[in-house]
Amino acid sequence: MPIITVGKETNLWQDICSEFATKRAQAETGAISTSFLNFEKKYPDNSEIKKPLTDKQIYDPSKHSPVFCNYSYNHVTIDDITQIQIDTRISHPACINYALIPIDHIQRELTRSTTLVHRPITPIKKGPKELSTIEYLEKFVYPILLKGIEQLLIEAEKRKCLERKRSAFNALDYLTRYLFYKNPLRINLSEEKNQQLSDIDQSLENIPFVHTHFEQHPRAPLPKSLLWSEEEAALIIQSFYRGYRIRKQPDVQELRQWQREWRDANRNIHDVVEDFWRQHTSSPPV
Repeated sequence: MPIITVGKETNLWQDICSEFATKRAQAETGAISTSFLNFEKKYPDNSEIKKPLTDKQIYDPSKHSPVFCNYSYNHVTIDDITQIQIDTRISHPACINYALIPIDHIQRELTRSTTLVHRPITPIKKGPKELSTIEYLEKFVYPILLKGIEQLLIEAEKRKCLERKRSAFNALDYLTRYLFYKNPLRINLSEEKNQQLSDIDQSLENIPFVHTHFEQHPRAPLPKSLLWSEEEAALIIQSFYRGYRIRKQPDVQELRQWQREWRDANRNIHDVVEDFWRQHTSSPPV
């Protein structure tokens, strides 16, 4: 059956989002568990990613023109279409604004690239300012940021952030710490490659620019409900309730009443003692 192929243009970020959306949909339906957040797949550099060149579609006369059968086409912008002269003996008006490549030619190029020995090609080095936005993101931003996001999701799952509505874990704080303490320009990756972030030695307040910001804009302290773990909160609540049950007993109530009266009676005991000794002290001789 004839096949129409359309040139497919994607980038690394779109591939990652589509893959994560597929896994998330499977996790919501119960097909897979949520452990896919701990995947061991490492996204390679842009040069190692193999993207499909074409997107194949079955030919449908109601949707496609027979002129494009067995051709891969890409849309090409033309400024003034009225100035184009078409020879119907060798071309067709439907080909206007499209560049056609035979599928056989693409298949031969793919076969040739897989059979020939891969030879390293020296790329043309460009500065960061000379790259386009997508190239800059894929080359300088995503290789570092994606590793940090991966560790962020693993840490969020450890602290059960996906199971609760409120949590003390701050994703932006963790990502800031990761990008600062795991910066390859300031540390030796061979020594700290597999080390985890330490909440004490590598805290957020120890970062210079964060410390300066907190001095000008201090944060409000977190409530105890977010700082205490479930075990600590249960221990404090149980201790308070046991104390309440003890204080509620009649003999304890009587003892507490006597202690209250004794404190009221002896509230100014120091002043009373001083007045007593002042009155009974003999006056000095003249």
